[in-house]
Amino acid sequence: MRLPFISTTSHASHPLLEKIIMLAPDRTCISKFFGPEYFLPVEVQLQQNGYDLFECMITGLPVHHQARGDYLEAHFRPLLDATLDMVMALQHVSACTSGTEYVQTYIAVQNLIGAQKAAMAMYCSTYNYEKNLLNRECSLKIFSYA
Repeated sequence: MRLPFISTTSHASHPLLEKIIMLAPDRTCISKFFGPEYFLPVEVQLQQNGYDLFECMITGLPVHHQARGDYLEAHFRPLLDATLDMVMALQHVSACTSGTEYVQTYIAVQNLIGAQKAAMAMYCSTYNYEKNLLNRECSLKIFSYA
């Protein structure tokens, strides 16, 4: 008898996102580089920013699930590719860098995690996101981290 498949949180992520998370600097790496007094927003807030931004990008969400998935993937993929480029570029950063690249990559990865959560919520929901976006103001939260 085969046991039912139970997906853990990590298995619910986009396959490439999991690889990006493994390669990217984490919060501990940033703290070691800059010291414990360096201000860095909590991961939950960074992910929420990514969620909100992705939600603001999506209009006219298709009703059919296949079309909806293709539409969301088309909007998510450029974010995924840009973050992957940032992670891969860290391999070529010199040791005497200011560390800004590490912080920007860390923030981009956390935003991407939030965007992926938004994409999955939109894919699985029958809620009319276009109507929701008309009723709420989509504002970009801009922070200065470095």
